[in-house]
Amino acid sequence: MKGSRKSNLLAAQSRLPPVAIVRRLWRWLAGYTFIWQFATVFAVVSLFVVAFTGFGLSRFLTESIKDGEIDDAVAEVRQHVATPVAGRLAEQGSLTPMTGDQYAEFNAFVQEDIIPSGRSRLRLWRWDTVLLYSSDSSAEIGQEFPASDELDAARQGRAVSRVDDAADLVGTTAYGAQSFFHVFVPLTLDGSSGVQAVLEVEQPYLPVHDRIQRAETAIYVGVAGAMGFLYAVLSTVVMRGSRTVSRQRRQLVLHTQQLKRSHDSLLQMLCAALDLRDQATKGHSLRVARLVVAVAEQMDLTEDEMAHLEQAAMLHDLSKIGLPDVVLGKAGPLDEDEWEEIQKHPEMAYQIVRDIPFLQRAGEIILHHHERFDGGGYPRGLMGEEIPLGARIFAVVDAYDAMTSDRSYRRAGSHASAVREIKRNSGTQFDPRAVEAFLEANRKGLIRDQTAAKNNREPALQLVTTGPAQAEESDA
Repeated sequence: MKGSRKSNLLAAQSRLPPVAIVRRLWRWLAGYTFIWQFATVFAVVSLFVVAFTGFGLSRFLTESIKDGEIDDAVAEVRQHVATPVAGRLAEQGSLTPMTGDQYAEFNAFVQEDIIPSGRSRLRLWRWDTVLLYSSDSSAEIGQEFPASDELDAARQGRAVSRVDDAADLVGTTAYGAQSFFHVFVPLTLDGSSGVQAVLEVEQPYLPVHDRIQRAETAIYVGVAGAMGFLYAVLSTVVMRGSRTVSRQRRQLVLHTQQLKRSHDSLLQMLCAALDLRDQATKGHSLRVARLVVAVAEQMDLTEDEMAHLEQAAMLHDLSKIGLPDVVLGKAGPLDEDEWEEIQKHPEMAYQIVRDIPFLQRAGEIILHHHERFDGGGYPRGLMGEEIPLGARIFAVVDAYDAMTSDRSYRRAGSHASAVREIKRNSGTQFDPRAVEAFLEANRKGLIRDQTAAKNNREPALQLVTTGPAQAEESDA
């Protein structure tokens, strides 16, 4: 069964499109260090560069290399074959088809001095295309043949060559399974003007072909060597840069951690100052900060969003510093003037933090945490999705902690009664999505875990903050 599952998995992977394979490879590489990623990517790119560059250069240069090698072979034939042959013909004094002793003497010269030096056949043509001599067959001597293009070019004074079967340079001949190329060299005898004869030399193409292949191999090796050298240079640069970046990143992480600790210490200091300012709500900000993170996690918020939400929870009552003691400590209902002062506290807290860069997004949550989902809140009267999501989440948690904490005008309510009240106000005071996230956190035990040390009872609480008498129920 295990083998069957493995084979099914391999079959499924084999059906993946190329893009999916590249994505999986990249995700796999993402788990490794930058230098490993660089080495792998560079190796793949180098493979393609070597393949395509080598192929392109070899295709581009093959003809040039071939022409150069054949030109060298033609020059060699002119120097080492045509010159002594022209001398022999000058000694004979006539350009007649060779027969008898003349043929035997010339043939001996060819077989001893020309053929052993790498040639396979030699023919001698008169300017009128009559065959004067052939090293492999004397039967055709004296016959006139139609002029080939190469023979005609040589009659006009140009040395040319031809490769047998240019499409497929391998053929079986009397000399074995080889390819041959022919060199046609014009001959001018001593004391004469113009071309009197044409020398045709046939020799194996294999040595030339081998030199071409070696040149192509050198191209591939050169490109690969260049890429290897480039890789070595870049690897050195990247490794040095990577070490520098790693060191700087470690330093940055340390500075970031120190800065975060400084920010957290600052926020805790402010919370402590608030607790000293209002002993009745001591610990409220820290409790709400922990609760709001537990609820936010049920809504799949990002780490940054949860961090801003936690900061807002810790600083939402910052404006208490500027509120009169008579309002903060009043045991009875607030009058109209006092209620107006309370409604100013979100705006006051926002004014304090809005110019601090790392608290700007938290400031938006603080400003709107007393808005109601139905539009009946303050300070702006926003409703529904107009209210920032963080503020909607925070409103639920702030109200819960207010209902389950002692106040100067009432005793703390129980966890169960607070949860019922939040459910009852879903869709009016609270965002239903935020309420559902709160209830999910409660089902997981995350809410009770944060409030287990508090003394809970079961009084019936009404959480409707529509007038001064009820303002502090949501912990103004």
